[in-house]
Amino acid sequence: MAARDGLSRLARLYGMVERLNAMQARAAAASVFEVERAAERLERERQEEMNTGREAMVRGSRVEQIAAENRAKLDAERREALTRMKAERQLLYDEAAETHRESRIELRQIDGMVERTRAAAETEAERRAQHAADDRYLSRREWMRARTARETVADDSEMWNG
Repeated sequence: MAARDGLSRLARLYGMVERLNAMQARAAAASVFEVERAAERLERERQEEMNTGREAMVRGSRVEQIAAENRAKLDAERREALTRMKAERQLLYDEAAETHRESRIELRQIDGMVERTRAAAETEAERRAQHAADDRYLSRREWMRARTARETVADDSEMWNG
């Protein structure tokens, strides 16, 4: 009984760890998604700056063209930084996802162990109950046999004495 309760507590603990790992994996996935969104936004801005630069060149505004090209370069550098950041966060996500997967496997193993322990305890309780019932049945049968034998002896005694 104590082992079963200990396993149940252990299973609850593993469940909490699994939920914590799941939250960490979701947070890591969200951070990867956040960087992807920022990179996409910067790419759109870079494209807009390049278009602005082309329009300035068509109009003959060299200052505007250079400013737009510089902003486009800055956006490209920021996007590269975000790409590196995304790679780092992707590694963190991969680690968190693997940890979560492992904790789910461990939780299933613990749940299986708890279930097997419960089943074994129930089987043992049923076996003990059956053993006790068998003992009561055999005791009752022996008692009935002894009683019948006493009655038979008493009847025989009366028949011979009487």
